[in-house]
Amino acid sequence: DTLKRLLRAVERAQFESRRAVSTLAAPAGETVETALASAVGEAAERFRIDLDLDITPGVRLSAARAEALVRIACEAVTNAARHSGSGQVRVTVERYRSRIRLSVSDQGCGFDTAARAGFGLISMRERAESVGGQLCISSALGRGSDVRVTL
Repeated sequence: DTLKRLLRAVERAQFESRRAVSTLAAPAGETVETALASAVGEAAERFRIDLDLDITPGVRLSAARAEALVRIACEAVTNAARHSGSGQVRVTVERYRSRIRLSVSDQGCGFDTAARAGFGLISMRERAESVGGQLCISSALGRGSDVRVTL
């Protein structure tokens, strides 16, 4: 069990390192939707799951908020791929009132949100809060999960 957790941690560190390097090397004018589609596409490909993307064009965020949104989306897609048992994840980004809302959902096995607070869930919440956003996780056993971030 410890070895499996260490291997997952190494994979996550490699992914985050690659993501950080690609962010630094990304063109300055790259749109939020391009960065997000590329990043979650890489995560979905790595875990061999189907990705359903619905990203509203023209989303404008500060560099810090865009990076937080992309990293939260990648973590949520990775969690769904690893734990949900579902072969498909849906990622949407839309305007919600005067804010932007990201949703990452699956129709997998779900989990008890009160009983589970792993590193991934904690880091997503902290990342959202660090840029003035809110994270909401909805899940029920047998009914899938939905991670929502509003910035």
